[in-house]
Order: sequence, then structure tokens, then C-alpha cells
Amino acid sequence: MADTVKVTFTTSLPRLHLLVALHERGTLQAAASVLHISTSAASQQLATLTAEAGVRLTEADGRRLKLTDAGKILVEHAYAVFAQLERAQGDVQAAADGELGKLTVGAFPSAIATVLIPAVRLARERHPRLRVDVREVEIPAGLDRLSTGDLDVVVGVEGVGAPSPDDHRYVRLPLGVDDFLLAVPVDHPVADGSVAVLSQLADQEWVGTIEGDACDQLLHGACLAAGFRPAVRHRAADWTAILALVEAGLGLALVPSSARLPVSASVRVVPIAQRISRHVYAAVRRGGATHPAVAAYLTALEQVAGEVLDESAVPDTAARLHGQGAVL
Repeated sequence: MADTVKVTFTTSLPRLHLLVALHERGTLQAAASVLHISTSAASQQLATLTAEAGVRLTEADGRRLKLTDAGKILVEHAYAVFAQLERAQGDVQAAADGELGKLTVGAFPSAIATVLIPAVRLARERHPRLRVDVREVEIPAGLDRLSTGDLDVVVGVEGVGAPSPDDHRYVRLPLGVDDFLLAVPVDHPVADGSVAVLSQLADQEWVGTIEGDACDQLLHGACLAAGFRPAVRHRAADWTAILALVEAGLGLALVPSSARLPVSASVRVVPIAQRISRHVYAAVRRGGATHPAVAAYLTALEQVAGEVLDESAVPDTAARLHGQGAVL
């Protein structure tokens, strides 16, 4: 009878994190960057991990490193290990009598004032010892920081860079739908309160957000569906600046109805015939929702988001916006 060989495989979490980062990034330099270590240190860790595994985990593919079948299997196990550790940490924190701890949450700018901060206030009313730090982030950078543990919750919108429902790293929680309205100068033909038809605005100039972001994708997608490509002449990251450009007569803009921004008397916000909306979600690390602090905040976040986004129906919102000094 042949002897049975028993293989004992032990390694450290940082080396598993490195292999996962390499799998997600494709190059050792990119993996090292996201983990905030040098490329040489990453190379040494990868060599140690390979020696510990006893098999080749990577192979050259041009300038990139791709995982072998063994490396891919180890990555799958690493995802499971990370999720289990998140759950374990949550159970340990739950056992701490009366102490919820702290967490850091991030979101795109307009969601901070309307969703994140009210949720922080509500969560702390219920759990006075909970500490929540807020960060402004954009996707996909926010998801990178979620992966590395810099953030515990990220609020984002559907679009390029959003995690898929079957992503090994994250769990997504739908928060609702945010409808968009059309902002026009007060002397524009559709400023009389009628419903705007996007296909009739093909010859207009537009004010957009940062090129390629979720709102820019939404504007281009809606206009292309209406049969034209929008002529975006001006761009800004701040909704107040965007509305100021509209007020100056420099273009039209799509604006989210949940943003709660001050609208001057020189700007009108009108509904659009076809529904234009974005789906808002919260993402946490897989297994991380069991942390008492994260669970407490997510409960408050769902409640606040439901209230804010439920009020975003186009007809009701638009009806509130025709008075001077209205709030969007």
C-alpha cells in the first residue's frame, strides 16, 4: 500500500490578501499599491506564499501575472476565510456588553447630506456609544477602500464599477430609486411647468457632472435612448455649481430629486416624460453585516433612505419645486 502524504498548509492573512489583490488587479505593482506596501515586499510575500503552498500559484502572462488553477482555488478559499473572519469579529463584538464600537462609512457627495448624516444621527440616538466617521468617496475607489478595511459601509449608485450581486467580496443592500428631473433657466420654454420630452431637447446644450461618472453615464444613456447624443459644454462635480451654470443660461442639467439643493428663482425644475432614475445601494464586506456597529447603522440607513427616496416620485417632487427658493 502506498504511503499517504499529509500536506499541512499554513500562511498569514496578509499573504492571502496579496494573492486576492493580485487576482483582482492583474499586476504585482497594482496589488502592492492597493495594500500600501512596496512591490519588492509584495514579491517576497508572494514567494513565501508559494513556498507555503508547495505549488505554483502564478505564472507570467506578458507583463502581468495570472493565477494557476491552484492559485484560483486558493483565492476562492481566501474569500471564504475573509467572510468568516468578518462574521467572527461581529460575534466577538456582539459579546462585548453594551459596546457597539465604531465604523467608517463613505458615499457619493449628494448622499452624505441627505442619507448618511441623518442615518448617523438616527443610529446614535438609538446607540449613544456608537461612533460613525463619514468619508466622501466615489466608486470604484470607495469599493477599494471597503476591500482593504478603510471603510465599513459604502453607499453608491448603479453604473460602471458597481459590484455585481455575485461578487465574492461584497454584499449589496438596495436602498431605493432616485428619480431625476430637468433643471432649466426660468425663461426656457419648458419652464412653465409642462412635462419635458427629452427627444425634443436634442439641440440644447447641457451641463454635466464629471466625465464618466455615474450621473454622466445616466445623462448619456437617457439622451441616446431618446435618439441623440447630448452636447455637454460644461462640467462640475458640485450640484450647486451645476445649478449656477443652468441659472446663467449655459445649459440644461439632469438633477437628482433627493439632493435637497437650494434652487434659485431663476431656475425651474420640471418632470421628464420618460422616467430617468438611479438605483442606490449600500455595500459591505461579505460577512461584515454581522458586526453590531454595521448592523445598527444599516438599519438606520435603510429607514432614512426609504423616507428620502420614497419622496422622489417625479410628479410629487416637481410639484413642490415651482415656488421661489424651492429646495431640490
